Amino acid sequence: MSDLFNYNNMYANLSESAYSDRPNNFPPNKYKNKEQVYDFSVDSVYRHKSGEVSSTKGGTHLPNNGIVYLQPDKTLENKTAYYIDYSDTDFFGNPQAKKKNSQKGLLTDEKAGFNAYFVTDSPTLSQETKQTYLAIRGSDGFGLNTLNDWVGNDVNFALTNAYIPQAKLANQALVGKIKDIKRAAPNATLDVTGHSLGTMVSAQAVAKLYQNDVKAFEKIGRVVLFDGPDVTQSLKQMGLSDKEIKAVGEKVTYYVNPFDMVSMLNRTAPYEAQFGKVNVIVPLNFSTTFDGATSSHDFGEFQIDAHGNPLSASETFHPEMLTAGRKLAKLLDTTFSKVGGTGIKGVATGVILAALSGGVGALMALGMSALDAKAIYDDFNKAYKGIVAEAKQKASAWNQTHIPDYQNRIRRASGGQKIELRAELLQSVAQAAVFQSEAFVSEVKMIMNQGLETVQKEIQEGHQAAHNLATYLDSWEVNDLLAEFNLSAFWDSGLESDTTRAAKAYLREMSSVSATLMQVSQHIEAVDSEGASGFNQLMAETQANFGRR
Repeated sequence: MSDLFNYNNMYANLSESAYSDRPNNFPPNKYKNKEQVYDFSVDSVYRHKSGEVSSTKGGTHLPNNGIVYLQPDKTLENKTAYYIDYSDTDFFGNPQAKKKNSQKGLLTDEKAGFNAYFVTDSPTLSQETKQTYLAIRGSDGFGLNTLNDWVGNDVNFALTNAYIPQAKLANQALVGKIKDIKRAAPNATLDVTGHSLGTMVSAQAVAKLYQNDVKAFEKIGRVVLFDGPDVTQSLKQMGLSDKEIKAVGEKVTYYVNPFDMVSMLNRTAPYEAQFGKVNVIVPLNFSTTFDGATSSHDFGEFQIDAHGNPLSASETFHPEMLTAGRKLAKLLDTTFSKVGGTGIKGVATGVILAALSGGVGALMALGMSALDAKAIYDDFNKAYKGIVAEAKQKASAWNQTHIPDYQNRIRRASGGQKIELRAELLQSVAQAAVFQSEAFVSEVKMIMNQGLETVQKEIQEGHQAAHNLATYLDSWEVNDLLAEFNLSAFWDSGLESDTTRAAKAYLREMSSVSATLMQVSQHIEAVDSEGASGFNQLMAETQANFGRR
């Protein structure tokens, strides 16, 4: 799990806070009767349930100086429902029906897996309020108790482009909150944000609002979404025309990771033809959705500058990211087509669940043979990793070609353009430093392995030659003569360990320097004004945080 490195983007802050076990998370406070204040201008250190510690730097240039108020959901009630517990059976093996209390209100339906958070820039919704937000939580971790997220919504959307259940609840929440805003804060607008499943829920809910009540839709300001698929086909199935989809999309901005499966779902069309304005980010790491510590689906992959702009690719800046995203979108489409061709109802559901959980068990559980499941999954995973590896290689080449050019462009630029170019240059230098460090460590490891293999081969051949020549000696006498002709006499394992440790330390140190350069690029104006002391402070903070991650 990787959290945001800074709080410079309010929409990313709110989307992350909508999840549990995150810095500044909303859920622990959601049931209280009074508004709760959150200050995103302040640095935070958070210990996750896993024991992992993450540090996030306070945001700058934030609206309302980074302060927002989480408003209570006064409609929230405890509801009693029954569910089937398949892990608890009677003597005859029948699963047991059990009673469970769940929360239900305008912004929460625990049974349906829906959670939204209404946030304002003033302590209460009033004439003083200028800005409000609705942050919609995405999918919780996969498990039996969260199937409402995964099967009822994620997979339902992926397979059928349906108007999903949580989106209907979100639409009701929008209608209700817009009525409150019109009554109590007529000058305020409502922005919507979400991540992953939260993007599908948000987009469909806002589109339905436009479809049903254009006047209410006018209260929507911006819709900013992270790591979500294209919803165009689902909006068409909901009955929206191309003209209506375009009108809604004018308020929608996506930030998607080219290496993330969820981000690239349904994105085979050109980016400009998709719903909303689609920004393909330049992620911090070259990782897949499967990589737990640095998953491409997580918030820590967003590189957000001091003005809140996630670093994004273009045809002139790391275009390999645009290409990688298109390739992953096509791979996903091809893989789902293969699975659908088996004719087994629901198997495509298994592919999605298996992919997201990193295994083939879900495929087998839904009736596909182990061989078929493994073949599909292995083909997908191999091609997926190949897309990431190719992008990394092209990113390295792009850096080598364009870093010298940046220096000339910066000399000719002025004002904001110069700041932007310098930030991009720092990012490219930082990335190139890591690439070169990784290549150096890999080369050291390869040289040591080759040297060890050569020594072992020479010793083995020496032993064989001695046995072949010593025809008048017993084998034990030959072995006695060769007792000291062994690996320890010709290979210093201690030096090997020291070299490996030194190479790893070098890579870690260069990664720390690279991370600092990334931070500098995100706070370049502040570092400029502080000079060397500002850089040194960032270096110390980054090294300390690097030890925690």
